[in-house]
Amino acid sequence: MTGRHFAVAITVSLLTQVGCKHSQPVLPVPALFADKNSTNKAKVQQAIVALKGGVAPRIADNVFTMHSTLLLEHGTSESSYGKPILGAHSLPVTRFELQLRGTDCVLYYAKTDSYVALRDVNCIQNNKAHAVKHNTK
Repeated sequence: MTGRHFAVAITVSLLTQVGCKHSQPVLPVPALFADKNSTNKAKVQQAIVALKGGVAPRIADNVFTMHSTLLLEHGTSESSYGKPILGAHSLPVTRFELQLRGTDCVLYYAKTDSYVALRDVNCIQNNKAHAVKHNTK
């Protein structure tokens, strides 16, 4: 084998090895907060403003502790007694999802396909969100 053939053989060998070591994209998975605290709530409110603008919405203290999805309804109508009328609203619902992307906990906004990383927040995978119902007949 000549020097040139040897160099080509080494190059092909290296390219083959490097080509096999491609990295898989990190797939987002639904997540929950590992603990409930006011800091998490404030970070979610800030992330919502960063993602869609406007003012920080009022959200529950236990946001993302039981469900990975947050639905915000805008412009609810009230009855003459000052109670909200369920289902009566003038604007659509806005949906956000808490996700794990690798080791990052993020708030995802599907409408714009964008997300904001929530720094110093502990998240865990929401295994209930992956449950699949099977029909048994």
